[in-house]
Amino acid sequence: MRVMSLGPFLLEPSLAPRVWGGRRLGAGIGEAWDLSTHPNGPATVRSGINAGHVLTEVVAADPEAFGGPLDLLAKRLDCAQNLSVQVHPTDGDAKTEAWVVLAAEPGAGVYLGFTREVTVDEVAARALDGSITEILAFTELSVGDAVFVPAGTVHAIGGGLSLFELQQASDTTYRLFDWGREGRELHLEAGLSCADLGPAPPTAPPIVVDEGDEGVERLVACPYFVIDRVAATAAAPVRVDPGQRWTAVLGVGGSAVVGDLAVGVGDTVVVPATAGATQLIGTDFVGLRYGPPPVDGAAPTPYL
Repeated sequence: MRVMSLGPFLLEPSLAPRVWGGRRLGAGIGEAWDLSTHPNGPATVRSGINAGHVLTEVVAADPEAFGGPLDLLAKRLDCAQNLSVQVHPTDGDAKTEAWVVLAAEPGAGVYLGFTREVTVDEVAARALDGSITEILAFTELSVGDAVFVPAGTVHAIGGGLSLFELQQASDTTYRLFDWGREGRELHLEAGLSCADLGPAPPTAPPIVVDEGDEGVERLVACPYFVIDRVAATAAAPVRVDPGQRWTAVLGVGGSAVVGDLAVGVGDTVVVPATAGATQLIGTDFVGLRYGPPPVDGAAPTPYL
């Protein structure tokens, strides 16, 4: 395996069937793990000198090229049915995440946090009798909307949504309610031990990023990751700068080139630190640029 002066490269996702999966990613496929070094679904390099190697091997061979381990996991979700009402741990294998809507049927949305302060006993009782959704806050979503989901937030993604999800690299989920599906375990005790029992914090609205680029909006920023929406043309390219770590771009619309790589809808290109800053030159291109926050100690904006 070669990693010297590692340049930008494309990834092949690991596909995961899910009971709620639709057809956009393949029949019954619910999740495409586009950028992942997690053992439950590592992505594979599909271009350049390391084509055919799993991303985990490439990072392990030269972690300094990425500024350390890849501690984020990026997915696309195709949700034909409701996902379980669930919560992720706040410590240990913690999982803070964010979503950006890629497609939405009319009326589709998410349950996020409670409508009021609740108690463990009430949530447990309602999880068992099926009335838990009566006390969850439902938000209808449209294409392009971003939602921030801190660890400990009780939530459920509704059917009819296709999402990009960026998260801490955890695969721990505690199910509280599963819409009557049989054969899937619930985790009430573990889930309620880490659940926030009140309304979810609001997601800050997008802001224009002043970095000399046109067409860049910051959708989400937190201590773990940053997500920007970028729009690039040949006349107005967008800078892709990994800084001391790495950054990645998911194609959402149109097409673009990064160096000698063609990036289309559904493609993920990774730019490691060793590649340095490069330009995303687009043809009516829209994408999601994401990665860890800067390591210079400056808090990303908006800080959540």
